[in-house]
Amino acid sequence: MRKRRTPRVPALTDPLDPADDEVAPLYLAILETPHPSRDHLRAQGFSRQQLDQLLPVLENRRMIQRVDDDTWSVVPPDVAMPAFAAQLEARARMVRTTAQALSRVYLRTRANDRTEASSGAVLLESLVDVAQALHQVTTTAQEWVLSSRVDSPLSRYLLEAPRPVSTTPFLNSAGEPLAVRLDVDPALLPEPNVLEIMEARAAAGDDIRLTTGLPFTGAVNDQGLAMVDLGDDGGAPVGILLNRETGGARVRAALELAWQLGTPWRPSESPATASDMLDPRDRSIIRLMAGGVSDAAISRQLGISSRTVERRVRVLLDRLNATTRFQAGVLAARQGLI
Repeated sequence: MRKRRTPRVPALTDPLDPADDEVAPLYLAILETPHPSRDHLRAQGFSRQQLDQLLPVLENRRMIQRVDDDTWSVVPPDVAMPAFAAQLEARARMVRTTAQALSRVYLRTRANDRTEASSGAVLLESLVDVAQALHQVTTTAQEWVLSSRVDSPLSRYLLEAPRPVSTTPFLNSAGEPLAVRLDVDPALLPEPNVLEIMEARAAAGDDIRLTTGLPFTGAVNDQGLAMVDLGDDGGAPVGILLNRETGGARVRAALELAWQLGTPWRPSESPATASDMLDPRDRSIIRLMAGGVSDAAISRQLGISSRTVERRVRVLLDRLNATTRFQAGVLAARQGLI
């Protein structure tokens, strides 16, 4: 049995400093005092306890420097404040990293509770269960994962999750990159964050395709473990986790067929350069076709032949990786082409 490796979680820093509404009055008093000392500050109404507690905070923030036991010099605010802001930004990065590591522990623990999937189907009765099942499919893969995304509760959950959840490269238990294929229903493209996440996933090495009419949001791996998001129509369950014997192979067959029918998706350059901008005629065509105007009506409005309109529409759909006229308009707007 492979020994489980305990993930390394970054250590938290010291406990939080006293609230700024306590520190700020003292800092202001120090700024207004040419030669701040403990006696001067006591004379302004600060207690011994307050000074013992708050002066070290200002020293730690590098806003003041100790001269001796009773006096301090003040670091100019235009130097001290940006330096303190940099400390806060570094701490925020550390907290985000810690949250990601703890989240991996949380999901792995709950996925391990669902090991009965090796002997049968497991019903998933909440969105959290569905998300954990997806995590289990990706973390138990050794070589590849095939996923699909339609407009489903899990897809919306992933779109709203912190960006590292959707953009971190997938690795197997040996730390090697997985071959990830992601199939997306074009109906999702107009949703906020979709293109940003797809571009990040492509940069992480994922192979992405667009397939109209995908049957469900799901995933399957090379071990035969599969999950399907069944949606939530007001009852339970909302998903299912399957192994090869209990239906995982059928999920794979459905996703492989959809993959073969899909169109490769290519990340666009963002922002668009002047050379990438559509010419005025193409911008007019794409606005009209996105609004549901027929080719014949576009031809009449722009004074060009129907054959030219048909040709330009095909070119524009291919250029934008769109499968419908409406999606072409949305993508063109998001990419800054119109």
